Amino acid sequence: MSSKKFFILLSLYYFLFFTLIGDYVIFLPKYFTQIGFSPTQIGIIFSIMPIARFITPFLYLKKPITKKNYILSLIISTFASFLLLSNNFYLILIAFFLIGSSFAIVFPYIEAIAIEKLKEKYGLARVYGSIGFMLFGIIFSYISGNLIYLFIILMILTNLIALFLKEDKKISKKVSSINFKKEWKFWIAVILLQISFGGFYNFFTIYNLQHGISKEYIGWLWAIGVIAEIVIFIIGHKFLQKLSSKTWIKIAIFLTSIRWLMVYLFAGNLLLIAISQIIHAFSFAIFHTSALLYLSNRYENKTLAQQFYSGIAYGLAAFLGSLISGYLYGEKLFLYESFIALIGFLVML
Repeated sequence: MSSKKFFILLSLYYFLFFTLIGDYVIFLPKYFTQIGFSPTQIGIIFSIMPIARFITPFLYLKKPITKKNYILSLIISTFASFLLLSNNFYLILIAFFLIGSSFAIVFPYIEAIAIEKLKEKYGLARVYGSIGFMLFGIIFSYISGNLIYLFIILMILTNLIALFLKEDKKISKKVSSINFKKEWKFWIAVILLQISFGGFYNFFTIYNLQHGISKEYIGWLWAIGVIAEIVIFIIGHKFLQKLSSKTWIKIAIFLTSIRWLMVYLFAGNLLLIAISQIIHAFSFAIFHTSALLYLSNRYENKTLAQQFYSGIAYGLAAFLGSLISGYLYGEKLFLYESFIALIGFLVML
């Protein structure tokens, strides 16, 4: 496959995948409420995919991802999405576990190929994912209807593009395992950083409402964060090469600690909270790109390394972050989140 064709397909995949995630994150909770699920049931439903993403990489410690595994994952996630039409709590749990397990195989494999081929220019393709997520949130906030059908359509389209991205790359055939002790500081820092995001994802809107910022302005605050990451994904390749990936990781974690501290210290100050949202460019875009580059350089089994990164950061740590933020919620929530991120920075030092 030519580099140009690969870039176009990869960009389209990211656009569709994160549009799908937009439907999952933004609208499915409302859909499940409408069909009569309790808040507890909805919480369980949305915890199952991160758990599946964390568990699945352990199945590949002793064996590589094969072409059969890859294609089977695409088929399973496609058919599992149709179970969401059942409105049955247990079938929906099964659906999201299967979808999460499939994502844990397909997405890290594609990420590994992307970072291998594009290096620091990875962000130029990944930016289309951010654009897809943002556009979906804006456009479909004005459209009423059952978006569960759109979720299924997006799943089918995303998996079709993923099918064309499958390559017989050596990175998928390495059988070497992952030595966590070798890079223990990195893994601990990843966990702590993502745990610190729990308060942001779960309570940022509520926290700002309670401090007098209107719902309309909060919507723009979220948009600022996405726009900041889009800008960095576009221009990041111009300066990422100037420092090591490890140095950028340290900078990103430190600035994230400052970001949460600003939310705590300047609660209710629209301008300063907006400035804190600009730091999302580092908290997510710089950190994520640098983490992928770091793993690609440090581990021979690049696909498995990406699987564990995805599972640990956006599975286990996201799950823990959600639980911890619920326990810590209060006036000092973001002070605690700032401290958690700061520990991650100190560990990397």
